[in-house]
Amino acid sequence: MHPVKSLVSIFIDVFGITRPTPQQEARATTFISIMLLLTLMAFLLFAYGFFHGFHR
Repeated sequence: MHPVKSLVSIFIDVFGITRPTPQQEARATTFISIMLLLTLMAFLLFAYGFFHGFHR
């Protein structure tokens, strides 16, 4: 199984989201992957600003 697909599967299981049909699986994987990536990027940007803001 593709690593991103398994990560999305874990995400769906943890949050109790209804499993997508096989036709919708690729679309759901793309959407959830993008949202997880954006969340990670926002967290890293916040952490960067937080740590560099207190070093002045």
